[in-house]
Amino acid sequence: MSYSKNTDPRVERLIQDAMDGIRASLAASPESSAIRAVVLGGGYGRGEGGATPGGTPYNDMDFFVVMNGRKPSPALRGLLNGLSAEWRGKLGIDIDFYCVKSLKALYKDADTLMIQELFAGCRVAFGDEHIFDDAPRRPFSELPWTEAARLLLNRGAGLLFARQRASDPAEADFVRRNLHKAALGCGDAILVVHHDYRTSGTERLEALRKYYEASWLVPAYEDALAFKYAPDAGTRSEPDYAYHLDCWLRTMTLVATEITRHIASADAHFSACRIAEAGPRSLKSMILSACSAPALPELLSPIAVHPRVKLLRILTVCLLNPEHETDTFIRLWKRYN
Repeated sequence: MSYSKNTDPRVERLIQDAMDGIRASLAASPESSAIRAVVLGGGYGRGEGGATPGGTPYNDMDFFVVMNGRKPSPALRGLLNGLSAEWRGKLGIDIDFYCVKSLKALYKDADTLMIQELFAGCRVAFGDEHIFDDAPRRPFSELPWTEAARLLLNRGAGLLFARQRASDPAEADFVRRNLHKAALGCGDAILVVHHDYRTSGTERLEALRKYYEASWLVPAYEDALAFKYAPDAGTRSEPDYAYHLDCWLRTMTLVATEITRHIASADAHFSACRIAEAGPRSLKSMILSACSAPALPELLSPIAVHPRVKLLRILTVCLLNPEHETDTFIRLWKRYN
Protein backbone atom coordinates (compact mmCIF):
# COMPACT_ATOMS: atom_id res chain seq x y z
CA MET A 1 0.00 0.00 0.00
CA SER A 2 1.26 3.44 -0.86
CA TYR A 3 1.50 6.37 1.55
CA SER A 4 0.33 9.11 -0.82
CA LYS A 5 -2.90 9.12 -2.78
CA ASN A 6 -1.06 9.94 -6.01
CA THR A 7 1.73 7.44 -5.25
CA ASP A 8 4.41 10.02 -5.98
CA PRO A 9 7.67 8.00 -5.85
CA ARG A 10 9.61 10.88 -4.29
CA VAL A 11 7.14 11.21 -1.44
CA GLU A 12 6.89 7.46 -1.03
CA ARG A 13 10.65 7.28 -0.57
CA LEU A 14 10.73 10.14 1.94
CA ILE A 15 7.95 8.70 4.08
CA GLN A 16 9.55 5.25 3.97
CA ASP A 17 12.87 6.77 5.01
CA ALA A 18 11.13 8.30 8.02
CA MET A 19 9.48 5.00 8.91
CA ASP A 20 12.80 3.15 8.65
CA GLY A 21 14.68 5.82 10.59
CA ILE A 22 12.16 5.93 13.41
CA ARG A 23 12.15 2.14 13.63
CA ALA A 24 15.96 2.01 13.80
CA SER A 25 16.15 4.72 16.48
CA LEU A 26 13.56 3.00 18.65
CA ALA A 27 15.16 -0.40 18.22
CA ALA A 28 18.49 1.02 19.39
CA SER A 29 17.05 2.56 22.54
CA PRO A 30 16.42 0.66 25.80
CA GLU A 31 13.36 2.90 26.30
CA SER A 32 11.58 1.04 23.52
CA SER A 33 11.00 -1.96 25.82
CA ALA A 34 8.03 -0.07 27.25
CA ILE A 35 6.41 0.18 23.80
CA ARG A 36 4.16 -2.45 22.29
CA ALA A 37 3.91 -0.77 18.89
CA VAL A 38 4.29 2.53 17.08
CA VAL A 39 1.67 2.85 14.35
CA LEU A 40 1.40 5.43 11.57
CA GLY A 41 -2.20 6.59 11.23
CA GLY A 42 -3.66 9.64 9.51
CA GLY A 43 -3.63 10.21 5.78
CA TYR A 44 -0.26 8.57 5.12
CA GLY A 45 -1.22 5.55 7.18
CA ARG A 46 -4.35 5.09 5.05
CA GLY A 47 -2.61 5.73 1.73
CA GLU A 48 -4.37 9.09 1.38
CA GLY A 49 -1.50 11.45 2.11
CA GLY A 50 -0.68 14.52 0.07
CA ALA A 51 2.19 15.02 -2.36
CA THR A 52 3.15 18.50 -3.54
CA PRO A 53 4.03 19.09 -7.21
CA GLY A 54 7.65 19.37 -6.07
CA GLY A 55 7.60 15.85 -4.69
CA THR A 56 7.52 16.61 -0.99
CA PRO A 57 5.04 15.45 1.67
CA TYR A 58 2.52 17.99 2.92
CA ASN A 59 0.36 16.47 5.65
CA ASP A 60 1.45 15.67 9.21
CA MET A 61 2.64 12.18 10.07
CA ASP A 62 0.52 10.99 13.01
CA PHE A 63 1.94 8.13 15.07
CA PHE A 64 0.09 6.23 17.80
CA VAL A 65 2.47 4.92 20.44
CA VAL A 66 0.77 1.99 22.22
CA MET A 67 2.48 1.39 25.56
CA ASN A 68 2.77 -1.86 27.53
CA GLY A 69 0.36 -0.79 30.24
CA ARG A 70 2.14 2.23 31.66
CA LYS A 71 2.68 5.86 30.86
CA PRO A 72 5.80 6.84 28.92
CA SER A 73 8.78 7.79 31.05
CA PRO A 74 10.40 11.23 30.74
CA ALA A 75 13.29 9.56 28.92
CA LEU A 76 10.95 7.98 26.38
CA ARG A 77 9.11 11.26 25.85
CA GLY A 78 12.48 12.87 25.29
CA LEU A 79 13.32 10.25 22.68
CA LEU A 80 10.02 10.76 20.87
CA ASN A 81 10.38 14.53 20.97
CA GLY A 82 13.86 14.17 19.50
CA LEU A 83 12.57 11.95 16.69
CA SER A 84 9.78 14.43 16.01
CA ALA A 85 12.25 17.29 15.70
CA GLU A 86 14.70 15.26 13.62
CA TRP A 87 12.22 14.17 10.99
CA ARG A 88 10.39 17.47 10.97
CA GLY A 89 13.69 19.00 9.92
CA LYS A 90 14.22 16.38 7.20
CA LEU A 91 10.71 16.30 5.75
CA GLY A 92 9.40 19.79 6.49
CA ILE A 93 6.17 18.48 8.05
CA ASP A 94 5.03 17.92 11.63
CA ILE A 95 5.74 14.50 13.11
CA ASP A 96 3.38 13.82 16.01
CA PHE A 97 3.52 10.96 18.51
CA TYR A 98 0.33 10.30 20.48
CA CYS A 99 0.99 8.00 23.45
CA VAL A 100 -1.73 5.74 24.82
CA LYS A 101 -1.19 3.66 27.97
CA SER A 102 -2.34 0.34 26.55
CA LEU A 103 -4.23 -1.33 23.74
CA LYS A 104 -7.21 -1.61 26.07
CA ALA A 105 -7.15 2.14 26.64
CA LEU A 106 -7.07 2.74 22.89
CA TYR A 107 -10.03 0.44 22.39
CA LYS A 108 -12.09 2.54 24.80
CA ASP A 109 -12.27 5.13 22.01
CA ALA A 110 -13.34 2.59 19.41
CA ASP A 111 -16.59 4.47 18.78
CA THR A 112 -14.72 7.49 17.41
CA LEU A 113 -14.03 8.24 13.78
CA MET A 114 -10.32 8.72 14.46
CA ILE A 115 -9.84 5.23 15.90
CA GLN A 116 -12.02 3.46 13.33
CA GLU A 117 -10.03 5.14 10.57
CA LEU A 118 -6.86 3.95 12.30
CA PHE A 119 -8.16 0.38 12.24
CA ALA A 120 -9.21 0.77 8.61
CA GLY A 121 -5.77 1.84 7.43
CA CYS A 122 -2.41 2.13 9.20
CA ARG A 123 1.24 1.08 9.00
CA VAL A 124 3.26 -0.34 11.89
CA ALA A 125 6.57 1.50 12.18
CA PHE A 126 7.87 -0.40 15.21
CA GLY A 127 6.82 -3.34 17.34
CA ASP A 128 3.94 -5.78 17.04
CA GLU A 129 2.95 -6.06 13.38
CA HIS A 130 -0.35 -7.71 14.34
CA ILE A 131 -1.34 -5.30 17.07
CA PHE A 132 -4.78 -4.56 15.60
CA ASP A 133 -5.66 -8.07 14.43
CA ASP A 134 -8.36 -8.32 17.10
CA ALA A 135 -9.40 -4.66 17.04
CA PRO A 136 -13.11 -3.91 17.52
CA ARG A 137 -13.70 -2.80 13.95
CA ARG A 138 -17.15 -1.41 13.26
CA PRO A 139 -18.86 -0.21 10.10
CA PHE A 140 -18.57 3.53 9.57
CA SER A 141 -22.36 3.52 9.32
CA GLU A 142 -22.47 2.88 13.08
CA LEU A 143 -20.54 6.02 14.05
CA PRO A 144 -22.52 8.04 16.63
CA TRP A 145 -23.84 11.49 15.72
CA THR A 146 -21.49 13.02 18.28
CA GLU A 147 -18.67 12.36 15.80
CA ALA A 148 -20.38 14.79 13.43
CA ALA A 149 -20.38 17.34 16.25
CA ARG A 150 -16.68 16.65 16.84
CA LEU A 151 -15.93 17.29 13.16
CA LEU A 152 -17.85 20.56 13.17
CA LEU A 153 -16.14 21.63 16.38
CA ASN A 154 -12.61 20.92 15.21
CA ARG A 155 -13.02 22.29 11.70
CA GLY A 156 -14.89 25.30 13.04
CA ALA A 157 -11.97 25.91 15.38
CA GLY A 158 -9.75 25.78 12.31
CA LEU A 159 -11.88 28.52 10.74
CA LEU A 160 -11.44 30.62 13.86
CA PHE A 161 -7.67 30.22 13.82
CA ALA A 162 -7.58 30.96 10.08
CA ARG A 163 -9.45 34.22 10.67
CA GLN A 164 -7.00 35.20 13.40
CA ARG A 165 -4.01 34.70 11.10
CA ALA A 166 -5.50 35.89 7.83
CA SER A 167 -3.73 39.27 7.91
CA ASP A 168 -0.26 37.71 8.13
CA PRO A 169 1.14 36.81 4.66
CA ALA A 170 3.47 34.29 6.30
CA GLU A 171 0.41 32.34 7.47
CA ALA A 172 -1.18 32.04 4.01
CA ASP A 173 -0.58 28.29 3.81
CA PHE A 174 -2.01 27.74 7.31
CA VAL A 175 -5.14 29.70 6.36
CA ARG A 176 -5.55 27.91 3.04
CA ARG A 177 -5.13 24.50 4.64
CA ASN A 178 -7.66 25.12 7.39
CA LEU A 179 -10.28 26.52 5.05
CA HIS A 180 -10.03 23.40 2.91
CA LYS A 181 -10.14 21.21 6.02
CA ALA A 182 -13.35 22.98 7.05
CA ALA A 183 -14.97 22.05 3.74
CA LEU A 184 -13.94 18.42 4.14
CA GLY A 185 -15.14 18.36 7.74
CA CYS A 186 -18.53 19.74 6.74
CA GLY A 187 -19.05 17.07 4.10
CA ASP A 188 -17.86 14.31 6.41
CA ALA A 189 -20.19 15.50 9.19
CA ILE A 190 -23.16 15.31 6.84
CA LEU A 191 -22.22 11.76 5.86
CA VAL A 192 -21.74 10.70 9.49
CA VAL A 193 -25.25 11.77 10.55
CA HIS A 194 -26.69 10.01 7.49
CA HIS A 195 -24.75 6.84 8.43
CA ASP A 196 -23.06 7.05 5.03
CA TYR A 197 -19.41 7.76 5.82
CA ARG A 198 -16.94 6.01 3.51
CA THR A 199 -13.33 4.85 3.72
CA SER A 200 -11.66 7.08 1.14
CA GLY A 201 -12.06 10.74 0.25
CA THR A 202 -13.09 9.98 -3.32
CA GLU A 203 -15.78 7.60 -2.07
CA ARG A 204 -17.03 10.26 0.35
CA LEU A 205 -17.21 12.83 -2.44
CA GLU A 206 -19.37 10.53 -4.54
CA ALA A 207 -21.57 9.75 -1.53
CA LEU A 208 -22.02 13.46 -0.81
CA ARG A 209 -23.28 14.05 -4.35
CA LYS A 210 -26.36 11.96 -3.50
CA TYR A 211 -27.67 14.50 -1.01
CA TYR A 212 -29.52 17.23 -2.87
CA GLU A 213 -29.80 19.38 0.26
CA ALA A 214 -25.98 19.49 0.40
CA SER A 215 -25.33 20.08 -3.31
CA TRP A 216 -23.98 23.57 -2.56
CA LEU A 217 -21.12 21.96 -0.58
CA VAL A 218 -19.94 19.61 -3.33
CA PRO A 219 -17.71 22.12 -5.23
CA ALA A 220 -15.94 23.17 -2.03
CA TYR A 221 -15.48 19.56 -0.96
CA GLU A 222 -14.15 18.64 -4.40
CA ASP A 223 -11.63 21.49 -4.37
CA ALA A 224 -10.56 20.66 -0.82
CA LEU A 225 -10.03 17.01 -1.72
CA ALA A 226 -7.91 17.97 -4.74
CA PHE A 227 -5.83 20.19 -2.46
CA LYS A 228 -5.48 17.42 0.14
CA TYR A 229 -4.10 14.96 -2.39
CA ALA A 230 -2.01 17.42 -4.44
CA PRO A 231 -1.47 20.67 -2.47
CA ASP A 232 -1.18 23.75 -4.70
CA ALA A 233 -2.32 21.77 -7.71
CA GLY A 234 -5.73 20.98 -9.16
CA THR A 235 -7.77 23.47 -7.16
CA ARG A 236 -10.08 25.85 -8.99
CA SER A 237 -9.47 28.92 -6.88
CA GLU A 238 -8.14 30.16 -3.58
CA PRO A 239 -10.53 29.35 -0.72
CA ASP A 240 -12.52 32.23 0.74
CA TYR A 241 -13.11 32.57 4.50
CA ALA A 242 -16.62 34.04 4.25
CA TYR A 243 -17.71 31.31 1.85
CA HIS A 244 -16.34 28.54 4.04
CA LEU A 245 -17.89 30.05 7.16
CA ASP A 246 -21.24 30.02 5.38
CA CYS A 247 -20.66 26.37 4.47
CA TRP A 248 -19.97 25.59 8.11
CA LEU A 249 -23.15 27.36 9.30
CA ARG A 250 -25.32 25.67 6.69
CA THR A 251 -23.81 22.32 7.62
CA MET A 252 -24.71 23.00 11.26
CA THR A 253 -28.29 23.44 10.06
CA LEU A 254 -28.37 20.18 8.12
CA VAL A 255 -26.63 18.12 10.78
CA ALA A 256 -28.75 19.50 13.62
CA THR A 257 -31.96 18.89 11.68
CA GLU A 258 -30.96 15.32 10.91
CA ILE A 259 -30.09 14.65 14.54
CA THR A 260 -33.44 16.06 15.64
CA ARG A 261 -35.23 13.46 13.52
CA HIS A 262 -33.59 10.59 15.36
CA ILE A 263 -33.47 11.71 18.98
CA ALA A 264 -36.57 11.57 21.15
CA SER A 265 -35.65 14.35 23.56
CA ALA A 266 -35.30 17.83 22.08
CA ASP A 267 -32.62 18.56 24.67
CA ALA A 268 -30.45 15.61 23.68
CA HIS A 269 -28.68 17.27 20.75
CA PHE A 270 -26.19 20.11 20.57
CA SER A 271 -27.31 23.64 21.16
CA ALA A 272 -27.67 24.76 17.55
CA CYS A 273 -30.44 22.28 16.78
CA ARG A 274 -33.54 24.26 17.75
CA ILE A 275 -32.17 27.41 16.20
CA ALA A 276 -31.03 25.74 13.00
CA GLU A 277 -34.47 24.38 12.10
CA ALA A 278 -35.44 27.79 10.71
CA GLY A 279 -32.94 27.42 7.87
CA PRO A 280 -29.66 29.03 6.85
CA ARG A 281 -31.00 32.49 5.92
CA SER A 282 -32.05 33.40 9.43
CA LEU A 283 -29.47 31.22 11.16
CA LYS A 284 -27.05 33.99 12.11
CA SER A 285 -29.55 36.34 13.73
CA MET A 286 -31.36 33.55 15.54
CA ILE A 287 -28.17 32.07 16.95
CA LEU A 288 -27.01 35.45 18.20
CA SER A 289 -30.40 36.16 19.77
CA ALA A 290 -30.61 32.80 21.47
CA CYS A 291 -27.08 33.02 22.82
CA SER A 292 -27.93 36.21 24.65
CA ALA A 293 -31.29 35.04 25.97
CA PRO A 294 -31.93 34.24 29.67
CA ALA A 295 -33.19 30.81 28.64
CA LEU A 296 -29.81 29.88 27.16
CA PRO A 297 -29.06 27.02 29.62
CA GLU A 298 -32.21 25.27 28.42
CA LEU A 299 -30.77 25.18 24.92
CA LEU A 300 -27.60 23.45 26.00
CA SER A 301 -27.09 19.71 25.82
CA PRO A 302 -27.75 17.83 29.09
CA ILE A 303 -24.94 17.26 31.55
CA ALA A 304 -24.42 13.69 30.34
CA VAL A 305 -23.30 14.90 26.92
CA HIS A 306 -19.58 15.49 26.43
CA PRO A 307 -18.45 19.12 26.91
CA ARG A 308 -17.10 19.31 23.37
CA VAL A 309 -20.67 19.15 22.08
CA LYS A 310 -21.64 22.14 24.19
CA LEU A 311 -18.61 24.04 22.95
CA LEU A 312 -20.26 24.30 19.54
CA ARG A 313 -22.45 27.05 20.92
CA ILE A 314 -19.48 29.09 22.15
CA LEU A 315 -17.64 28.52 18.88
CA THR A 316 -20.62 29.66 16.84
CA VAL A 317 -20.77 32.94 18.76
CA CYS A 318 -17.03 33.47 18.21
CA LEU A 319 -17.32 32.83 14.48
CA LEU A 320 -20.36 35.04 13.97
CA ASN A 321 -19.01 37.90 16.04
CA PRO A 322 -15.34 38.73 15.28
CA GLU A 323 -15.25 41.07 18.28
CA HIS A 324 -16.21 38.33 20.71
CA GLU A 325 -13.56 37.12 23.18
CA THR A 326 -12.12 33.81 21.96
CA ASP A 327 -9.71 32.92 24.77
CA THR A 328 -12.33 31.01 26.78
CA PHE A 329 -13.30 28.87 23.82
CA ILE A 330 -9.70 28.09 22.87
CA ARG A 331 -8.85 27.11 26.46
CA LEU A 332 -11.86 24.79 26.76
CA TRP A 333 -11.36 23.37 23.26
CA LYS A 334 -7.77 22.38 24.08
CA ARG A 335 -8.96 20.76 27.30
CA TYR A 336 -11.85 18.73 25.91
CA ASN A 337 -10.88 18.10 22.31
